[in-house]
Amino acid sequence: MTLVYRDYDQDGLDKQYERLVADDSYAIFDRWRARSDASAALRPVVLDIAYGPSATEGLDVFPAKDPRAPILIYIHGGYWIWKDKADFRFVAEGVVDAGATLVVINYALTPVHHMDEIVRQVRAAIAFVWKNAGALIPGDRDRIFLAGHSAGGHLTAIAAATDWPAFDPELPAEIVAGGVAVSGLYDLEPIRLSYLNETVGLDAAMAARNSPLHAVRPNMPPLTLVVGGAESDEFKRQQASFAAALAAAGNSVESEEVAGLHHFAVIETIADHGSQLQRAVLRRIGLG
Repeated sequence: MTLVYRDYDQDGLDKQYERLVADDSYAIFDRWRARSDASAALRPVVLDIAYGPSATEGLDVFPAKDPRAPILIYIHGGYWIWKDKADFRFVAEGVVDAGATLVVINYALTPVHHMDEIVRQVRAAIAFVWKNAGALIPGDRDRIFLAGHSAGGHLTAIAAATDWPAFDPELPAEIVAGGVAVSGLYDLEPIRLSYLNETVGLDAAMAARNSPLHAVRPNMPPLTLVVGGAESDEFKRQQASFAAALAAAGNSVESEEVAGLHHFAVIETIADHGSQLQRAVLRRIGLG
């Protein structure tokens, strides 16, 4: 047996990062879209606001009733390969109804775009929200939080590590008040070595510079990391390694495991009132 990463051969590593983790994966995706369509139909929302010049740079805003409410920016998953903000408008059920403004963003996908551009677009979206908070986007720009699942968990974490003035000289040192990363990918090296890289297209340097594990710095925004109890060993290891690195640098981090839920099941509970994940998100954004 030839090992390609840690104790995994190629087949073993690929199984750890399997894209379709449930027999009913496509039925789950259909339910997400139906639930998202209903969420948008039942609540005030402004769709498809451009935050940049390309077609992928758009966002949806679900305003809270309170113009000074916290703002939660949601970053969708899909292994940087698929999915759209329209699939995740159901997040509004869990956070807008609890008093937050929700912003759901799109970003570029591979293989058309590379990881550096994906990360740049997510940072640009966050900067746009900060610059427009209180006007185009109702809410308090001093209380902008991030949340994301899977690839969105990765993007939440790498955005939390951003040197904002280096990204945009008009920005202060910190524009993110905290975040919740669900089932996140914090070290991209195993992705580079897996079947996923046929589409994601990472080289070693790109994987390293876009890995939150290697971007940890002191004084990062406080983060909550959540993983499903039925997820693969690698997803659990990724969370534990990132949490340890954050704590070692003196950052505030909380880790949770949602018992019994697989990779897709865990994120849907963000919209379920009273669920463990919804409570964790509300605590992080100050509405718990």
